Amino acid sequence: MFLATIRTFVFYCLAVPFTLLWCVLFGLIAYLIPFPLRYHLVIGGWAKVVHFLSRTILGIQVKVYGRENIPEQACVIVANHQSAWETFYMQHLFRPQSQVAKSSLLKIPFFGWAYATCRPIAIDRSKRKQAMQQIIEKGSRRIAQGSSILIFPEGTRSVPGKPLPFRKGGAVLAKEADCVIVPVTHNSGLYWLNDRFTKRPGTVEVHIHPPIETSKLPAEELMAQAEKLVVGKLAQITPSGECDNDLDYPSAVSH
Repeated sequence: MFLATIRTFVFYCLAVPFTLLWCVLFGLIAYLIPFPLRYHLVIGGWAKVVHFLSRTILGIQVKVYGRENIPEQACVIVANHQSAWETFYMQHLFRPQSQVAKSSLLKIPFFGWAYATCRPIAIDRSKRKQAMQQIIEKGSRRIAQGSSILIFPEGTRSVPGKPLPFRKGGAVLAKEADCVIVPVTHNSGLYWLNDRFTKRPGTVEVHIHPPIETSKLPAEELMAQAEKLVVGKLAQITPSGECDNDLDYPSAVSH
């Protein structure tokens, strides 16, 4: 655990200054770059570097299953939410991509300014009705423009082994935009721990499920179907005793 703490310290010593410099640079010039090239440079470039640092310094590897299920057209991605890790790694799988994020993130100097240039869907979670309307209106426009939308239907980060109920907003958006839902399961919370500084080396499993057509079923049934796929796979890739972060979790085999 001591070595993991040292590695985490080194990771942040490199990742934080890099992020600040990256945001200062693109916060000033990003709007001069046309979209989607802007997305690939600003968010895509940053995500690649942070993933490289997490893999080489923290020892967090990734094994992805079901890449063939990623559609060519823009879609709504519905994933469980356990840590900050999936917010940057998912950028590698679905490109270009917009994420539903707290509006307060866009107010952070430089980081928020750079992030805003890549068309996130910023919402105020305290105003649920208004937030849902923003997700549908802005999300439909993003999808029409060719950007997939990543939504965490749990609404906040959950503890490994204790997923939260899925809200139907992602399914409502998919029906409105006439696109498919792609459920995604991962177990990042076993290694990128949210309740402590130290990150644990290991291999995150990411499972991309087959797309769900949205034209024939109501939003509630669509989200229930997605939730069943995500939570069912999550139970398979989460070891018993997973809620206790003091446990020494077994790592998946790295590729």
